[in-house]
Amino acid sequence: MLKKMCDERPKDWDRYIDPLLFAYRETPQESTGFSPFELLYGRTVRGPMRILKELWTGESEVSETKTVYQYVLDLQERLEQTCQLAREELKKSRQRYKTYYNKKARVRNMKVGEEVLLLLPTDKNKLLMQWKGPFPIVEKVGTMNYKIDFGHRVKTFHANLLKKYNRREVAATMFEMPIQSMYEVVCTSVLEDEPQEESGISELKSFFTDDLIHLPPMFQKERSTDVNISGQLGKTKTQQVQQILTEFEDSLTDLPGKTKLGEHVIKVSDTTPIRSKPYPIPHALRDDIRKEIQSMLRMGVISHSKSPYACPLVALKKPDGSLRACCDTRKINMITEFDAEPVPDQEEIFAKLSKDCYFSKIDLSKGYWQIPMAKESKPLTAFVTHDGLYEFNMMPFGLVNSGATFNRVMRKLLKGIENVHSYVDDILIHTQTWEEHLQRVKEVFTRIKKANLTARPTKCFIGYNEVEFLGHIIGEGRVKPKPDKIKAIQQAERPTTKTQVRSFLGLVGYYRKFVPNFAAVAVPLTNCTKKGEPNVIRWGESQEQAFQTLKSKLASSPILQLPDLHREFTLRTDASDTGVGAILLQEFAGEKFPVAYASKKLNKSQMRYSVMERECLAVVWAVLKFEPYLYGKEFVIETDHQPLTCIRKSKVANGRIMRWALALQPYRYRIQVIKGADNVGADYLSRSTEIMQANFLSFISKEL
Repeated sequence: MLKKMCDERPKDWDRYIDPLLFAYRETPQESTGFSPFELLYGRTVRGPMRILKELWTGESEVSETKTVYQYVLDLQERLEQTCQLAREELKKSRQRYKTYYNKKARVRNMKVGEEVLLLLPTDKNKLLMQWKGPFPIVEKVGTMNYKIDFGHRVKTFHANLLKKYNRREVAATMFEMPIQSMYEVVCTSVLEDEPQEESGISELKSFFTDDLIHLPPMFQKERSTDVNISGQLGKTKTQQVQQILTEFEDSLTDLPGKTKLGEHVIKVSDTTPIRSKPYPIPHALRDDIRKEIQSMLRMGVISHSKSPYACPLVALKKPDGSLRACCDTRKINMITEFDAEPVPDQEEIFAKLSKDCYFSKIDLSKGYWQIPMAKESKPLTAFVTHDGLYEFNMMPFGLVNSGATFNRVMRKLLKGIENVHSYVDDILIHTQTWEEHLQRVKEVFTRIKKANLTARPTKCFIGYNEVEFLGHIIGEGRVKPKPDKIKAIQQAERPTTKTQVRSFLGLVGYYRKFVPNFAAVAVPLTNCTKKGEPNVIRWGESQEQAFQTLKSKLASSPILQLPDLHREFTLRTDASDTGVGAILLQEFAGEKFPVAYASKKLNKSQMRYSVMERECLAVVWAVLKFEPYLYGKEFVIETDHQPLTCIRKSKVANGRIMRWALALQPYRYRIQVIKGADNVGADYLSRSTEIMQANFLSFISKEL
């Protein structure tokens, strides 16, 4: 009832709470047959509807004259009779509910010691359910209930909330079949819309549904009421936040503004104009391209140009049938002088959060589109289409120094404000007291409004005890990774072939410094890989003990180094027939250590890609997945596939790889080829039969 009222009266629903509660309390309940008021007072309450009926019909209830003593006796008897009838109806209702609940239940012969999945609320939303586990059964209670061991406590659940968990067994004769993914960190799966193989862009939709948008929305779809406010705040604090949001309602919109804090300047090392012929565009799409260009002209995003420069325009088809346009700026990026504007230090930010209790995060609306281009740099952004030459008035996504310019603008915006930090277009506010937090939130919104910037309401979170920032959960004096970073380690299945054992040992051996007595622990497994041993592993107690010991030590030890944004990153990727894998590394004390690792299972269409396409897919997916660490910095990509070294310089005939090359153009990287034997970590991650699916749209759906 409350939800329906909020939907019908979104602006003033709180005014109707009292009448709603009165109506709820005077309505007979199905389970008891009486209204709450009747059970409480022993009589029918004269509510608004009954008074209205009496006014219309002229009827009125004649009260019987009684003494106080007689009235109390009659009321006591009436309450006893009412409660007795209610108990009888409630008993019938329970039986009816039980019959209905068990109607579709099946007899499940689950035994003590078996593993089951539980249907439980999600960690972020208690109204959404998901299967969690597996957990072991420790006792059967009655015919329909079971006691489940969570590790730290035992709880009882109905059989309808249980699902038997059968561990997958790999056939011994299938040597090439990889074992279940052991490592899956930060995120894995790529979410795709309906496949569009004929257009060759189904993979692009999965990776950057918004990154290539060069046309902001023309109409406002989000407002200040869409801002996320912590549900743990009381009524008074929530009203204080709403008052601030209402005050800065003009700055809370999904439409980008135009800032006064800076502009984007392009400095080139070679003044020789770069001209490229326009890419051929099918005649059937030219009318749509023309409409997009006209819309951008009306909004002031672009203007007609007489520039000697010209980069080609690429048209991509979106799932709804409309077009998305982006420019191939790889050539202009090659001669652009690199902007050394420093990136905010992540560790420095985290070091200041230990005593803070309140956190807020503000995300700017398409931040890049809110920064104008310098007058002298506009000609360098010129792009050519089939019917003319145009240049950008606002900073486009795809220029190599766009991130540096944005960081500089954010430094100016937040300069001098304590307990406020930014990373790209994310602004983090953290304080110890609520009064100080309100002051900082108001001060940040004041500066945003003064700078003529806008913040996207649905990506703003105010007053939380914990928030997600740079792939971490920060709050309550802790900085911790998402739980799915280590979960895959604990759920790895044992290898069954010599090749799988080598892959496993290659991966855990890469992190051997974190495992005491690694060589001694791993002896039973290394012996299985010796020459003369059968390809199908003869698995015994010693191998199982070594395997479980290595898994437990890796799962419990701090095997991930915290990223140092002042050091160079190395991204190691690999692809197999069934998946892609990646490890993000940094060098410490002369050796490379993992910062993050990830894997992804390929869908049916991606499994049909050529080897070159799968290897390129692994690179693009990994770069976009680790974008918060890699964007705006030069990094190294290590791969064991030699042809990938020409992706930046050569014109590729393959349309799919060409589009991926465009997706990588905002990044500054070097590609190095390594031996396949040195790529065991990423190779192991890519060879996964069943990889847990985790959402990484928090990285790839950021609108810049």
